[in-house]
Amino acid sequence: MSMLRISRKLILAAMLVTVVGIGSVNNAQAEACCYWKTVTVYVAVTKSYTYYVTRYDHCGHPYEIARTGYKTVNVPVLKKVKVCY
Repeated sequence: MSMLRISRKLILAAMLVTVVGIGSVNNAQAEACCYWKTVTVYVAVTKSYTYYVTRYDHCGHPYEIARTGYKTVNVPVLKKVKVCY
């Protein structure tokens, strides 16, 4: 009889630990506070531009030609980031 009583107490203790453990995990997840913060992120964008070059023909007469150049520019972009603590 005493062995049955001890095994019941062990089973009850194991069930209690399981319930308390699950409850503490749920509380930890519920207590995580999060908010959205706006941050500035710089994105590299390639922009094209046109410039003119003066050339000379075989007779020495000047003429202009259009050339296209490319420049990489960092552009600020606002982005929302989730912050949890």
